[in-house]
Amino acid sequence: MKVVLSWLREFCPTDLPADELAEALTAVGVKVEEILRPWDGLSGVVVAEVLEVADHPDSDKLCVTRVRTTNGEATVVAGVRNMEAGDLVPYAPPGSRVPLLPDPLEVRSLRGVESEGMLCSPRELNVADVHTGIMVLPSDSPLGADVGERFGLADAVLDIEIEPNRPDLMSVIGVAREASAVTGVPLTIPDAGVSEGEEPATDVARVEVVDLERCPYYLARVIRGVGLGESPVTAQARLTAAGMRPISNVVDATNYILLEVGHPLHPFDLSLLDGASIIVRRAEEGEELTTLDGVIRSLTGEDLLIADRSRGVAVAGVMGSAAAEVSQATTDVLLESAYFQPGGILRTARRLGLSTEASMRFERGADPEAVAFAAGRAAHLIAEWSGGTVLAGAAEAGSVSPRRHVSVRPQRASAVLGTGELTGPEVGRRLASVGFVVQDRDDVVDAEVPSFRVDVQCEIDLIEEIVRVDRGYERIGATLPEVRQPGGMPPPYAFRRRLRELLVRQGLAEVRSLSFASAADLDLMGDPPDRAIRLANPLSAEEGSLRTRLTPGLLRALQHNQARNVLTARVFEVGTVFRAGAPVDEVEKVGFAITGPASHGWSDPDRELDFFDARGIVEVVLEGLGVRDWTLGEPAPMPFHPGRSATVTVAGRHAGLVGELHPRVAADWDLSGRVAIAVLAVEALRSGVDPDVAYAEVPRFPPARRDLAFIVREDVPAGDLRSALLDAGGEVTGSVELFDVFAGGPIPEGKRNLAFSVDFRVPDRTLTDDEVDEAVARIATRLAADFGAELRG
Repeated sequence: MKVVLSWLREFCPTDLPADELAEALTAVGVKVEEILRPWDGLSGVVVAEVLEVADHPDSDKLCVTRVRTTNGEATVVAGVRNMEAGDLVPYAPPGSRVPLLPDPLEVRSLRGVESEGMLCSPRELNVADVHTGIMVLPSDSPLGADVGERFGLADAVLDIEIEPNRPDLMSVIGVAREASAVTGVPLTIPDAGVSEGEEPATDVARVEVVDLERCPYYLARVIRGVGLGESPVTAQARLTAAGMRPISNVVDATNYILLEVGHPLHPFDLSLLDGASIIVRRAEEGEELTTLDGVIRSLTGEDLLIADRSRGVAVAGVMGSAAAEVSQATTDVLLESAYFQPGGILRTARRLGLSTEASMRFERGADPEAVAFAAGRAAHLIAEWSGGTVLAGAAEAGSVSPRRHVSVRPQRASAVLGTGELTGPEVGRRLASVGFVVQDRDDVVDAEVPSFRVDVQCEIDLIEEIVRVDRGYERIGATLPEVRQPGGMPPPYAFRRRLRELLVRQGLAEVRSLSFASAADLDLMGDPPDRAIRLANPLSAEEGSLRTRLTPGLLRALQHNQARNVLTARVFEVGTVFRAGAPVDEVEKVGFAITGPASHGWSDPDRELDFFDARGIVEVVLEGLGVRDWTLGEPAPMPFHPGRSATVTVAGRHAGLVGELHPRVAADWDLSGRVAIAVLAVEALRSGVDPDVAYAEVPRFPPARRDLAFIVREDVPAGDLRSALLDAGGEVTGSVELFDVFAGGPIPEGKRNLAFSVDFRVPDRTLTDDEVDEAVARIATRLAADFGAELRG
């Protein structure tokens, strides 16, 4: 929001310089990003009278003018010929400066005629972006007067950052209200009264609101006999400085009040409205409307439409249409001022891709009580600038909702702020300075919230106002509030941090995916659509559900890396998945995905990351968490490879899956090479942590290593065999690693060979061969009894 300083001072006549006022406003939360000076460099330009306009003797396009100021006459060559003898124009004599040119003007010879300076267009003075003609000034402009001083072209402009919850600051009066509170200079609200004719507006125009929920209040004023032309120079300059383009006196008046009051308005050509009627209704599905930007918009039944008896004439709160646009032929204007429900305007503007000055204010929450005020102010300006007559009264429908009341306890405010003891009268004084109507009742101050403060909903909002307007945010002390209990990290948070640390130590990088899923994501894991939770208002049509798995997000991360020639990628994510049910099932998961070459240089074996790397990461993580009782079970279903995957069980409970992605699925996702994935339930891991942490000395004696190979049926899980081996070996059995799986000749059909590397050791001595042989015999006997395993020689 850009606010011209002289405009602000019309309502809060503070004499603070621009930089000091900007600092004071920023301190109370009205952040001034920058102080702009659009008319820097304008000096010496004066009001001159055109005495004569003649043809240039050596050019068809140029003309030669004689102008008069209080300092005498001058000859000026101009490139356009829209002025006539007797017109008053801005004249820049030699030595003067204009913002558009870097250097002072000089006497120049143009096609043989010396030009003593120049006559200025609106663009050269930064009044408007118009360069088609010389600016013709009002006839009452004093001859020789400084143009910059006369028309306010020497002002600073405050560029203010507006937070979404403060739409009241999207107006000059709103910023002036804050300036009044911080400086103590009284705020002066302009008079909304207007001189009216005798003819009632209700005899000429009719208003009907079909959807009072989306449009609680609509008001229309009528101005007859307008003549379209240019708005006053000062108004054009202020509009341009605020970022709006001057168009005509009628349209400029509505935009001027939009910036001044913060309430959007729209003028219609009354003669183009069928039946001189306004009907506020929902659009028909597929109904089309050509908006003022010339684009044909297709509407839905969700969009609110301003219509006459036969067609739509505006998208409510967003943009008008060409069907009833004000033009040079307009003589009678119907002026719209309304309050629209913010959510509906937001949805329509987003769907249509239209962000306008009006929609930005309505979707944040306009002031319903400003409807009549803004209409009165704009009607007055239209009549004044165009010579029209405002009809008596207004045609209206609906009503304004009553104001909210919020209470604040001074004792509570003192405790929260920690800035000293606050009294009821002091609290009331601070709130009253920014527009609240207060009543002190015992230990509570009741505040009637102004209609323009949509952000104030509860007591803590009032407490912020109390300290904000009195001290400013930067003056609040840095003392921490007292706490009733010491800090610390809750166990679930500490567990997740430990989990992340272990994965990072394995060389994995954390990613965070959006919690949304597409139909392709659900199909990847075989999840039926009814298992997913549909979103009522998705960010995109493709991702219309909450995710049921982490796997698609991990695959997209790998895809992103490979597309940028990052061949080796190791990523993980800790996040929540969602499944439909009553209540909704939310499960926290941890997952990782790895792909690419496993080698780090020429000396490493040339191989790809695979199932065994993923299994190793799972094993290290489980060991680091203190999970002792876990096993790998049967192969995982699609999209995993049936021969390179397994289910993970922790303490007899299914905890997740680990394995390689099926090559066909990897190809569908444009992933090259092997892709290994593991996804585990965080709660299952947490419940499997052994609470008894055992510490042991580093072994001083070497182990006795034996490689034991067993022939077992193909359906015997390797994890079950390993667990039985550890149990049978007893205290002398240390680590057990599966290092080979083989099937085929000479192994009998229906069986396979599982080979384990087993370390036997005790802490106080080196084991003898006889002791190791005894342990191996126990293992062979146990595995033969439990699984029919045959120890190979």
